[in-house]
Amino acid sequence: MSDRAKELEEAVASIDAASLRTARKGVIMVCRELIYWLDLFSRRLKGVEPEKEHKFARALSLILLGHLPTRPETCPFCLQYGRSRSCQGCGYAATHGRCDSDRSAFSLFIEAFSELGRAIYQDTEGLDLRPDVDRRSLENCISSSRRLAEEMMNDIDSLSAGQLMERKAQYIEQMIDTLPVEFFAPEIGARLEQVKRALRNYW
Repeated sequence: MSDRAKELEEAVASIDAASLRTARKGVIMVCRELIYWLDLFSRRLKGVEPEKEHKFARALSLILLGHLPTRPETCPFCLQYGRSRSCQGCGYAATHGRCDSDRSAFSLFIEAFSELGRAIYQDTEGLDLRPDVDRRSLENCISSSRRLAEEMMNDIDSLSAGQLMERKAQYIEQMIDTLPVEFFAPEIGARLEQVKRALRNYW
């Protein structure tokens, strides 16, 4: 076992069963919310005119980003140590820096993640009709992200605290890879890669 692996193992050693159970429930909640929205988007896609596909892609992407497990209620460390805001004893803070520190692993991730969402929200390049863009990328985004959310819910009860943190990072990366980037300006692809780089240090 590497020194880093030992550090991470020690970081989760103090996570109690209640905090882990609550974090699992938090992840399940956001997955269920996402599936609800994906089913709604799936039904509406059939009636979307070509000139409205870019707007649809933006809305779909923002809903997806807004229902990923980035909230404190999906993190066993935040649940156990974040109430007092002192983070005293938090293994994540010890190994990755306090989440409210500008250069911590979480801050770097959430900054890149937020910038991705901002860039999608502000994207206007695809507002004109683009017949070269295949709307099947929208269908694939919906079906793939739904499958990933279901897989996450199926896995959740078997995950330890460390496995949960690792699985969340994997899940977030898989999800952003489903985004219909074909509809957006090249900047979106670059922002997506920045998020993926930040995720390498998420856990």
